[in-house]
Amino acid sequence: MVENKRLCASPCQRQLNVYARAAILLLYACAAVESENGAAQTLGRAGPAVYVVAQQQSAETVAQAPKEELNVQPSTPQNGASAAPAPAGSEPGSNPSQPQPVPGPAPGTPVLSGTGPQPGQDLRTQVFSLATSGGAVRALEEAKARPDVFSPIDIAQIEELSIRQEVRGGRAKVRAMSSPDRFDALDKAIGEAVEFEKRLPQSPEYAQVRASLAGDMTVAYAARGRMKDAVAAFETIPQQSEISVEALAAVGDAYSYLQQPAKAEQAYRRAIAQQAQAPTDAATLGYQYGTHTRLIDLREGLFYALTDQNKYSQASQVLDDIHKDLPPAEQVHPWDAANDDYMRYYRLHAQYQIYIGQTGAGLAELKRLEEQVPFSAEVRNAQADAILGSGQTRRARDMYSATLTDHPDSVDTLAGLGRASLQLEDYGTARRIYDAFDDTFPENSSVRAFKRDYAAFRAPLLSVSVNGEHGNSVLADNEFSSDTFLYSPPIYDNWRVFAHTFFGHANTDIGNISRTRVGVGGDYRNGPLSVTGEATRSMGGEGRTGGNGEVTYAFNDYVSATAGVDSDSNALPWKAYVEHLWGKSAQFALNFTDTDRRSGSVSYSATRYSDSNFNQEIALSGTQRVFTAANQKLNLTLNLNTSSNTIDNAAYFAPSRDYTAEVQAMHEWAIWRAGEKVLLQRIFLTAGAYNQRGFGTSAELGARIEHAWTFSHDIALTYGFGVLSHAYDGSREFSELAYATLTVPF
Repeated sequence: MVENKRLCASPCQRQLNVYARAAILLLYACAAVESENGAAQTLGRAGPAVYVVAQQQSAETVAQAPKEELNVQPSTPQNGASAAPAPAGSEPGSNPSQPQPVPGPAPGTPVLSGTGPQPGQDLRTQVFSLATSGGAVRALEEAKARPDVFSPIDIAQIEELSIRQEVRGGRAKVRAMSSPDRFDALDKAIGEAVEFEKRLPQSPEYAQVRASLAGDMTVAYAARGRMKDAVAAFETIPQQSEISVEALAAVGDAYSYLQQPAKAEQAYRRAIAQQAQAPTDAATLGYQYGTHTRLIDLREGLFYALTDQNKYSQASQVLDDIHKDLPPAEQVHPWDAANDDYMRYYRLHAQYQIYIGQTGAGLAELKRLEEQVPFSAEVRNAQADAILGSGQTRRARDMYSATLTDHPDSVDTLAGLGRASLQLEDYGTARRIYDAFDDTFPENSSVRAFKRDYAAFRAPLLSVSVNGEHGNSVLADNEFSSDTFLYSPPIYDNWRVFAHTFFGHANTDIGNISRTRVGVGGDYRNGPLSVTGEATRSMGGEGRTGGNGEVTYAFNDYVSATAGVDSDSNALPWKAYVEHLWGKSAQFALNFTDTDRRSGSVSYSATRYSDSNFNQEIALSGTQRVFTAANQKLNLTLNLNTSSNTIDNAAYFAPSRDYTAEVQAMHEWAIWRAGEKVLLQRIFLTAGAYNQRGFGTSAELGARIEHAWTFSHDIALTYGFGVLSHAYDGSREFSELAYATLTVPF
């Protein structure tokens, strides 16, 4: 019947139809160029739609609709979007003069064949095509103006698309800007999404709209840096619902940010699998998402999620997948996106080598890459990160500073400089960087890592160490000691005050003894210089007032020196305390460090006992890495030691001269890792010789196992158990030992 009306239309009516078509084409032209945050938004949304069950329209209402609007020809869908959705709720053979409610199908659903075109179908086609092609704000206006054609569900779907469009536009602004107002558009979109979510009915027919909106909010919250909200929004999406690649990528980023790499891995893998499939949502083919997340972006996120779990073999497979999908190098031009993809692949491959312990090879590959792209901030930051991780803190700081000269707006570089400054105890620079960041980059993981470290530095700190040994009767049958430090937050960046308590107890064959010493002090840390001073008081009838201090100076990344004194030492043998003795001590050490692969030290200490005994000790130690693999490493340490005492036959162990030479092997295995949370297991095996003047040379053997946990917020716990076989005064002793250390920044 509608076709008959078209054939019989008068020339005037046909001329009106031509004008209507021209108006629609003009509408498309406007939609194609409208900005996601520009004038289209200001045209806005008329008052919020109230979602109620639509009532049938009367025949008189349909008769009043202008025929031209019902006769407009559909335009060609833009950007590959499929045909407009079919009108739901119309049964084949239904009376066209009695239109049914038209709930909106998912955008992109093809028109279903019926007995013929339905009233308003052409307009629906055009409006949904406009909504899925980047003009959702304008499409929402058109849909709200025709409640006889668009049902409440239709309007809900189009409003969700308009919010999606604003979210993507806001995200694009966030990525392109570094000023404090970079979140204005995104915050507006989040507010509208929250308000829209409150208005959505909970009825089943709106389930997909709610799921799509939750995906939009996941993307928005992740771009805003509200990662917990992003995860919460994502986890409301039913399992059977279709989720966009963008939402999966966003929640993967959020899980990684929240140090939940196992969940991030699942999200990235699902997004990668979905990327290979043609989306059923036509909006994903248009402009709704702005810059799309590419496959290499997802694989890079997966790579980091795997390395954050120590899954290095799987991370290597991801690198192989990236390389396999790269085009032949000879076909790549400098302006092609694949050129940047090649750079990203080589950077990730070099980082992989560093992660599995092949630091030299990884740094060499990064150096070659830097020669090809000398001004790449990403490559230079990767180099500096590796140098910082290997212990060459000053060199890393200089590299970050040089990169900032060429890239003053690089947020990752500034965050790296902040972390290096904290490790160098250059707290003034770290504070200035922290203040510069403020809350401008909450979504950046490098900024998050720096802010986490800075918060740990600013926090009060509790450190507790306990030690116990049983069976070494020459020293003590049983002994136990604890050291507790409570540090204040930094004062003027470089100063702290602290309280210190030492407690020890021992059972010996000449009596039992307990010792308690309390103290208060302060320390000053500024760059290479650290100074600590403490006033002390030991308790009991033999209590004394004293003091101690220590000075450390780092000349460079390789050499440092430490000197200290203590007027009431806690390091005397336990039997000396039973004899009511006390002692003064002094020590000096020169330390050498060459990255984390080798180190050495030479030290001298002297202690004057109150019985006039003068004890001296010289020690030499060196450590070398001999094996490195993914999650494992093996170090060998050589220890040489000699000591002397001026009093023979004392009640406590005081040989006139002794020598110790021992070799210690330490195997470290990273058992488990989840982001910043780590469990390391270390096994120590010791073998050597001990010579005591007057008693000859004897073997020394020992073994211990240690676990080192790092929890969230830099809370660390280390504990260990061991055994030792050692000869003292010609009598072999077999002892068991245990120890633990807990560090808690509040």
